[in-house]
Amino acid sequence: MTRESATSSRVLAGKYQLLHRLGQGGMGSVWLASHLTLHSPVAIKLMDPAIATNPEALARFLREARAAATLRSPHVVQILDHGVDGATPYIAMELLEGESLADRLRRLGQLPPVATARVMTHISRAVARAHEAGIVHRDLKPHNIFLVENDDEEMAKVLDFGIAKTTLDGLGPSVVAETRTGALMGTLHYMSPEQAEGMKTVDFRTDIWAMGVIAYECLLGKRPFEGETVGMMVLAICSREPPIPSAEGKVPAGFDRWFARTCARAPHERWPSARDAAAELRRLCEAPADATRKGRAAALAPTMLPREAAVSATRRRGRLIAAAIGGALVVVGAVAALTRQRVPETVAPVSAPISPASAAVPPPTPLPPPPPAPAVVAPEPPAPAAAAVAPETPAAKPSPSHRRRSAKPEPRPAPAEPGVNLGI
Repeated sequence: MTRESATSSRVLAGKYQLLHRLGQGGMGSVWLASHLTLHSPVAIKLMDPAIATNPEALARFLREARAAATLRSPHVVQILDHGVDGATPYIAMELLEGESLADRLRRLGQLPPVATARVMTHISRAVARAHEAGIVHRDLKPHNIFLVENDDEEMAKVLDFGIAKTTLDGLGPSVVAETRTGALMGTLHYMSPEQAEGMKTVDFRTDIWAMGVIAYECLLGKRPFEGETVGMMVLAICSREPPIPSAEGKVPAGFDRWFARTCARAPHERWPSARDAAAELRRLCEAPADATRKGRAAALAPTMLPREAAVSATRRRGRLIAAAIGGALVVVGAVAALTRQRVPETVAPVSAPISPASAAVPPPTPLPPPPPAPAVVAPEPPAPAAAAVAPETPAAKPSPSHRRRSAKPEPRPAPAEPGVNLGI
């Protein structure tokens, strides 16, 4: 934007001091100003006095300014004040720092799909809020879309709600021919067929057409409808075969279909709302990024799986070995305990006979049992009959304690425990 100092320190409406001009348009000029009491910077838009002489244009200017002030959206420029100072109508707005979408495209040429989807989503939120309030912008174009920094993200704001409608309708032929020829050429690139033909039944769907043209320009760096004269432009918009975006450059898959519906010549064939159009465009533009992320994850997965499998197998082997050692120790302990419990008690044989006299004597106190023997010795087999037999001796009578011990059946030796193969 060009900055031009004011020829005089003009005070507007007794409260805004104009500092310098920020830009010039077909309808008027925009100035940087300072509020005299709040000392805050504001942007002041002054209506061209030549257009302000038309009572209908003046009434629509103020009416649309009031309507835009009722919109509450972070994507709509905030209207602070409006009025008429002498013969000059004015609108006071928040001062935006950044650049217009037109300047961004002029500087970069085109935008990547994700950035295009973000800008178009913000535009759709602004115009959808206006459509809900009964306001049709009718002059959507990159010059009326401002990109500002909002903390760590960039935000798009829409300017000039309803102003284009005021300047294009209700003006006499002399006013249009004298003051709006250049403005029509600048705006005509984004006009819908019904608007270019001058139809009075223009509704919100004309803004949807403009959104399609803006998205096309963001992705391809050029406008879809061109012409050297107004007549050629009207023919390109209204009757000639519309361009196919993929034939003009690289665009996201499905954008051809989206553009054909957004810029359908019959209004009823377009999207039912600006939000629906932006949602579908966002899905198309973000799909390649999602596919790229999934492809990277799939490419990394084969290199990661073998390593994870090796670590998992090592951990499983360690757990199995630890479990086998623990089980073996439990088995060894159980075998040892059973062996100690199953050793039988044995009684030492009586070596001398007991006389009848000693039988009447009270039995002696029983001695403690002898220590256990490792095994029970079986009795020797009887001698053969042909052998000499020694004289018989009186049989020894067992003592009471011996009888008590013999009353119990002798325990059989426990079977030998099977061996345990610990594998170590």
